[in-house]
Amino acid sequence: MSVLGTIALVSGVLGVLFTIMQRIWCWPLALISVLTSSIEFYEQRLYGDMALQAFYFLAGIYGWYYWGKSKNKEFTITNTPASSWLIMLSITIIQAFIYYFLLKKFNGDQIVADAVLTACSITATFMMTKKWIENWALWVLIDLAYVILYLKKDMPLFAVLYFVFSGMAAYGLYSWRIQRSSK
Repeated sequence: MSVLGTIALVSGVLGVLFTIMQRIWCWPLALISVLTSSIEFYEQRLYGDMALQAFYFLAGIYGWYYWGKSKNKEFTITNTPASSWLIMLSITIIQAFIYYFLLKKFNGDQIVADAVLTACSITATFMMTKKWIENWALWVLIDLAYVILYLKKDMPLFAVLYFVFSGMAAYGLYSWRIQRSSK
C-alpha cells in the first residue's frame, strides 16, 4: 500500500463520513483525498479519473464555500426536483461522449468505463452540493462500478476504498432519509 494510497483512503473515508453527518469538514478532507488520488490515477493511465479529481477539487472548494455560506440559513435535505432529472441525464450523456473522445485521443485505458463513470460522478457531486437525497443512491451504483474497474486495473486498495464508499453511500441515503423525515 503506497503512502499516497493510504492518505487517499483515510481522508476519503473521513470526507464521506463527514458528508453524511453534514459537517463542513467533509470538504477539506475531500480535497486531501483528491490530491493524493489524482497522482495514483495518473500513474495508472486512468486519465478520466485523474481529470475527475480536478473537478472534485473545484467542487470541494465550491461545496466548502456554499455550505459555509449557508451555515446560518436553513440548508435542508430535499429530493431532486423532477424538472432537473432530464436535464441532468442529458448533460451526463453529453459529457460521457465528450470524455470518451478525449480519453481515446490521450490513449487512456478502460475508456468507456472511465468516461461514463466520470460523467456520472460529476452529476452526483453536483447533486450532493445541493443536498439532494438521491445523490447517495447514484453514488452506490457509481462506487460499485468503480470497484469493478479498479479490480480490472489491479488497484485493490482503490477497489476496497470504493466498496467502502458504496456502503457509506447506502448509509448516507438511509441517514439523510431519516433526517429529512424527522423535520
